Amino acid sequence: MRKLLVFLMFLSGVVSAQTFTAFTAENSDLPCNLVYCISFDNDGNIWFGGQKDPATGIANVSMLSNDLSNWTVYEQADLGLANLEDRVYYIAVDDQNNKWLCTHYGVAVLKADGTALEVDFTVNDYTRTIQTDSKGNIYLSDRDDAGIWYSEDNGQNWVMWTAADIGLSNGRPEIYDLKEDSQGRVWICTWYGVVYRDTDGTWKEVADLAGLYTYAMTLDKNDVAWVPDADVNDLYKIASDGSVSKLDSTDFPALKADIFDLEADKNGHIWCATNGEGLVEILPDGSFNQYTTASTSGGILQDTLTHLEIKNEEIWVSTASAGILRITGLIAPTAVDPNEQTVETARGFQLHQNYPNPFNPETNIGFDLDKAGQVSINIYDVNGQLVRELTHTPYAAGNYQLLWDGTDNFGKKVVSGLYFYQMNTEQGVQTRKMMFIQ
Repeated sequence: MRKLLVFLMFLSGVVSAQTFTAFTAENSDLPCNLVYCISFDNDGNIWFGGQKDPATGIANVSMLSNDLSNWTVYEQADLGLANLEDRVYYIAVDDQNNKWLCTHYGVAVLKADGTALEVDFTVNDYTRTIQTDSKGNIYLSDRDDAGIWYSEDNGQNWVMWTAADIGLSNGRPEIYDLKEDSQGRVWICTWYGVVYRDTDGTWKEVADLAGLYTYAMTLDKNDVAWVPDADVNDLYKIASDGSVSKLDSTDFPALKADIFDLEADKNGHIWCATNGEGLVEILPDGSFNQYTTASTSGGILQDTLTHLEIKNEEIWVSTASAGILRITGLIAPTAVDPNEQTVETARGFQLHQNYPNPFNPETNIGFDLDKAGQVSINIYDVNGQLVRELTHTPYAAGNYQLLWDGTDNFGKKVVSGLYFYQMNTEQGVQTRKMMFIQ
């Protein structure tokens, strides 16, 4: 791999170093610097989609391995895009680790076994986005059909929902983002407002946002939905009880630009990728921090950011013309109390004590789920620093065992000492401690 650009800095009031690692067409195997989307597959690899390389014609879809060591660059023929556009605007991963690729004029799927095919009924249709939920269901937005195509069986069969089917009172049902809350409700933001599917299968509209151009969405740890209105750039907060409040963009200078994407971290902070104002962090007390090219001494590659994803304490952002950025150190590590075995408990899932414990060279970590959902299990040292990501993938209900071999994310053996392993699910968080000895 060509040499990466890494910027290290210490920001006032923050103890850990801020690291900005740039992946560009000049210093890596990224095909082109205009990147539209970022996604993680079920093995932790990072996928990027964007503008094709104008010099070579190679479609800008590439995968960076989870240890950041190897790239796979895909050509148009590799992706089932022969009759479709070669610019990929959205990538979604289902529970079978299939990668769904949405262009402006059709959808293709790169299956887990490496085969690729077109979704034939979408060819030449104006497809807006593709999304998946934790159960692997697929949501495909098709403007030409004025509906949402929906599949519960990994694309074998499809049904179409109209605006009336999802309770949208005004306009076309075009999905721009999809999130799930802790109650199992599925939230969708569209060109014309926000709707959600309740646990009984019925759809409901958020009346206060009906008709608004809602382009992106995130849910924080309290099940509050954050939705920007792209017409006037106000930022709405929808509480779990349906009540709505608003952050007026005139009161937040950093939000005066479009918010292209936003995500919530584990601490309840909201991170916004903006059109010209860089990366904006909104804190729980309503204050905000702004990270720009100037304020980070070039760490932020440019101030127009197209997409944002958070994985553990890492922030990944794509840019309009300067490639991709991996940021560490801005998100505070998850707090771990050495005196507590369980930080938070919840009914419906269980994280078991590892065995053997103490251990060398490896140990088993078991967990139970009473319903399907996304599961992350991470290992931290006594300072709260991430050591190893064991899993980040959807699971069906059941009992599971994972093996940790005592290595970190880069394959290096850890030192003797106390470690914490934490399980994050849609139902809550559990943490336990273990001892590695040599």
